[in-house]
Amino acid sequence: MRVKRYTPADSGIWDDFVGKSKNATFLLKRGYMDYHVDRFPDHSLMIYDDTDNLVALLPATVRGNELVSHAGLTYGGFVMTDRTSGVDPLAWFDAVKEYCRRLGVAAIIYKPVPHIYHRQPADEDLYALFRNDARLTVRNLATVIDLHNPVPSSRLGKRALKRQRRYGIEVEEVDDVTLFWDIIVEDRRVRHNTVPVHNAGELALLHSRFPSEIRFFTARSEGTIVAGAVIYICGGVLHLQYAACTAEGKDIYATDVIYHDVIFNRFPGAAYFDFGTSNEDAGRFLNAGMVAHKEEFGGRSVIYDTYRVEVTSIQQ
Repeated sequence: MRVKRYTPADSGIWDDFVGKSKNATFLLKRGYMDYHVDRFPDHSLMIYDDTDNLVALLPATVRGNELVSHAGLTYGGFVMTDRTSGVDPLAWFDAVKEYCRRLGVAAIIYKPVPHIYHRQPADEDLYALFRNDARLTVRNLATVIDLHNPVPSSRLGKRALKRQRRYGIEVEEVDDVTLFWDIIVEDRRVRHNTVPVHNAGELALLHSRFPSEIRFFTARSEGTIVAGAVIYICGGVLHLQYAACTAEGKDIYATDVIYHDVIFNRFPGAAYFDFGTSNEDAGRFLNAGMVAHKEEFGGRSVIYDTYRVEVTSIQQ
């Protein structure tokens, strides 16, 4: 095996591999990964077999004495193809651990892509983690609606349509995130005392790079925007990146109407709607109220994990 550090000259090869992979989303393409390279300096790896064929990618950064896949993303892990065998990641971990030893890195922090984003079964890396004595360090709980086998929910059914008609709510897809971004910022400040991970400029840039994958929606009542949402389209998964409403929008459940419209009218063939995680403190705190709210839409739990692999450990 040969491990090569990614360089910008490899961007075309990288993106082509991601596009053909069985477990990656557009978040692992260079146009997304590199938007915050100033905050998360890239140290991604490309893995070649003995015949010098590219067989896997590992999006990564180096943080202190750890190789993190990926510090600036929700998930990373090995990007695999439909030719990946169950034994392959065992060899990849050996090669990456040797690379890390030469680099002076003590551990690999590994965040596998959650299974709902897989286009084909892709848990080969989870078995390799077990064989490498990986330690689970973070377990976050996401709430996801299985759109092919939904749990009955009034919030995504006739009630949403009745509210839409009663209050004259109009859902519109827009190209300008600034039309509703102040609503998102204020909601985060009031409800969570936090700020969004992205700012409006970053989202506008990412939307320009991925216009089919990053989508903006607003809800208007009597001509006034009362809610907005940012939805990531990751293959068959609709991921809710941000959503919020004004006080008026909350009274008329405007975000419910956006969700209903997006799921049933805009992307009727989607497999999952991912509300995202509801945790703090590396998963040790669960916001029960937030989970309960998401479950009212018929969402149930999917895990987002993080593991630590010591590079000095010996595979058994």
